[in-house]
Amino acid sequence: MLYNPIKYLKKDLFQVIYHVTYRCNSRCKHCFNWKNLTDLNKQELTLDEINKISKNLPTFPWFLISGGEPFLREDLPQIIKIFYDNNNLKYVTLPTNGILSTKIRDQVKEILTQCNGISLTMSLSLDHIGAKHDSLRNTKGNFESLITTFNYLKELKKDHKNLLIKFNTVITNKNYKDLDEIISYVKKLEPDLHTFDFIRGDPLDKTFTLPPREKIKEIIKKIKSTNKDYGGYTNLSVQNKLIKNIAGSVVLRYYDLFYETLEEKKQIIPCYAGSLSLVIYPYGDVSFCEMLEPFANLRDFDYNYKSIIKLQQSEKIKKLIKNKECYCYHPCYQYLNILYNPKYFIKHKNGI
Repeated sequence: MLYNPIKYLKKDLFQVIYHVTYRCNSRCKHCFNWKNLTDLNKQELTLDEINKISKNLPTFPWFLISGGEPFLREDLPQIIKIFYDNNNLKYVTLPTNGILSTKIRDQVKEILTQCNGISLTMSLSLDHIGAKHDSLRNTKGNFESLITTFNYLKELKKDHKNLLIKFNTVITNKNYKDLDEIISYVKKLEPDLHTFDFIRGDPLDKTFTLPPREKIKEIIKKIKSTNKDYGGYTNLSVQNKLIKNIAGSVVLRYYDLFYETLEEKKQIIPCYAGSLSLVIYPYGDVSFCEMLEPFANLRDFDYNYKSIIKLQQSEKIKKLIKNKECYCYHPCYQYLNILYNPKYFIKHKNGI
């Protein structure tokens, strides 16, 4: 449907989420990955190991980088180039806290030069304005650096139509009351998009939670209204003009699904994480979903994806997901679940 009708029908691997490092130069209070950020004694996967992993993976269109802070890896452009060459990547999403402004500019330029056939989405984390943003992220000067990074990337965009720059805001009980102020500020900066996630998982600061339940519908309406002010994922048109429209609609449907999941506390539609997704962690551990524990380490299986997905533990996790013994509202998985469930997509076309 999006890139290959045969692979769509077979539900083959669609996205790989690769946490390239657990190192991070901020300590966000709402971070769900904070426990891993304190375990830095192991050896990260080397470029040689990454190349072996990549060569053993099938082709897949969507590559999501995660961390830690991805730009703390000096070889980030080389990592992306490996998957670009071996796996026929079409879309790369790269988040950052924006602190390392010059390094981010230089590495993004290198990525765009080496992998000129991809649609690259740069996602800049912005959870408030000024000192309030720095407080939420436990990092003085973060906000100022973030805006510098944004301006650097806007300059790069003049020569690279396949680059999209967006701000992403994580909504919690600590910032939802200021959402209008945040939205208004971002709009004046004129990014390509402003997207929103809701806090998930086990945060570093336990006082951080979702906004009050009675406010969720109002927040979703505000998000959907904001979405209409932007042109969507315009860089996806580099691959296929239809993709941009589909992606925009999927994002809108996600918020309906988020609300239903929150209310029902169960899988609303089937989850396909066991076949469509793979998560790779810095030291070679793998899982199908960031919300589930890793079930194997690629280093123990000669970096072979085909070997690990045949493991008994792998089958056990797939069965757990298929039997709806878990549920979450993680957007990276729910976007795909909506995309691969046309009935839900059409049913909820009008949204909340």
